[in-house]
Amino acid sequence: TEDSFFEAYGGTLPKLAEQRGYVIAAPLGYRVDGGYGVALGGGNDPAAKRSRELSEQDVMQVLAEVRKRYAIDDTRIYLMGHSMGAIGTWAIAAKTPAQWSALAVFSGFGVASTARTISTIPQFVVHGDADPTVPVGGSRVMVAALKNVGAVLQYIEVPGGNHTNVVEPNFAAMFDFFERLPRR
Repeated sequence: TEDSFFEAYGGTLPKLAEQRGYVIAAPLGYRVDGGYGVALGGGNDPAAKRSRELSEQDVMQVLAEVRKRYAIDDTRIYLMGHSMGAIGTWAIAAKTPAQWSALAVFSGFGVASTARTISTIPQFVVHGDADPTVPVGGSRVMVAALKNVGAVLQYIEVPGGNHTNVVEPNFAAMFDFFERLPRR
């Protein structure tokens, strides 16, 4: 849920964000099973499609609200997610590529045909090679497609890593990646 990045993963993300001067927003999406961009089931079902579209809209509406309420540096807007949120990160970035300074994707998969569209966005990708929930092959295919179009990316494949134990240990590296990037 939207609380995960604040309460789970050892509470590490909010601590690191505060130390490094970041504001975090974590939208729920339309529903817990919103699907963000690509079908996680439901295929062409109209209700599933509507849920995915509304979930993407929620992400963008939350970003707009955060930008209204806080002094946000437009050259430092990052999109990240884990699992369904990671899948959504790649999907939403493909629809709004000019919006993002970088992406962070943990245990997700993308659509390789979107690689060229998002090739100008630096990307930090983490996946465990023993993930039983979202198989690592999805990240491998996307990373290969991104490399093929010259994207700037850092890929960390964690030997023996499962779906969740690869996230928290890589938050600091994610912030390091963001901070090494030139401002856009």
